[in-house]
Amino acid sequence: MIELLRPWALTLLPLPLLAWWALPPLAANAALPIPLAVRGLISGMSDQGRGRQGRPEDLWLKAIGWVLLIVALAGPHSRDSILVAPTGRDLMIAIDLSASMEQADMALDGAGAARYMVVREMVGDFIRSRKGDRVGLIAYGHESYLISPLSYDVDAVAAVMTELEIGLPGHRTDLGRAIGLAVKTFDPEQEVSRVLVLLSDGEDNSGELTGADAAELAARNGIRIHTVGFAADIEADGAEVLRNIAQATEGRFFWASSTADLAATSREINAMEPATRPEEENHILRDWSPYVVVLALLVLGGLVVQTVRKT
Repeated sequence: MIELLRPWALTLLPLPLLAWWALPPLAANAALPIPLAVRGLISGMSDQGRGRQGRPEDLWLKAIGWVLLIVALAGPHSRDSILVAPTGRDLMIAIDLSASMEQADMALDGAGAARYMVVREMVGDFIRSRKGDRVGLIAYGHESYLISPLSYDVDAVAAVMTELEIGLPGHRTDLGRAIGLAVKTFDPEQEVSRVLVLLSDGEDNSGELTGADAAELAARNGIRIHTVGFAADIEADGAEVLRNIAQATEGRFFWASSTADLAATSREINAMEPATRPEEENHILRDWSPYVVVLALLVLGGLVVQTVRKT
């Protein structure tokens, strides 16, 4: 939508009519040298030119040119994309894509669904809500892959979620490898808060670097880990592994046994790691004044050409 930066300028629109009514007649032998086109314009505004019948197109060109100049002075502009205020937080999401996440023990939209389908849907919404954070995405199983590097474009990161499939990084689970990749991805030189959200069904059955050792490495690098165990029934050993990882890094462990629990977990993490919500959003402004000025000059140029042709 086009807005005006200086709407008061529109009050100048009737100025030519006021000049036509109030200016005294222009003397024919005026000593001040005035260009012919300007003399004709001033003469038309004065009593001397009131009785003169000019060409209708001249009048229209003058009116249009004047209106365009006033509109340009008013500062027309539109608001483009929103300027995101950085929160000073790097947030990495690690998604378990091992074979166990394919179990259909969850419900989505009233129908049975695999664990990873629910995670893919709800974590996408969580990522989109992180405006101002630099968000990245890791998919892990036996191997770990950086699917999306840290970026302020949370919509693009969330869109990648739809491309994740079970077995992409292997069918077993290696929590230590996933945490290790996150530690490598975070930039220790950046003075920011570093947070890893690790989603798993609780299994840790692979890898030389254990989850506990990886958690100590993360803690030494100032990384806080929130772990989310997502399954209808998480084994006690798996839950204990995830709880210890979170505690070692001053994070929290969440047990989500249903879709509603996972949604509540997302809200709790949002509350603990709040994104910036400025009272007024700042936008990139597009200034349309130069385009209006060009149109006005073209119109007034046409008027000068017509005046020259008549002489």
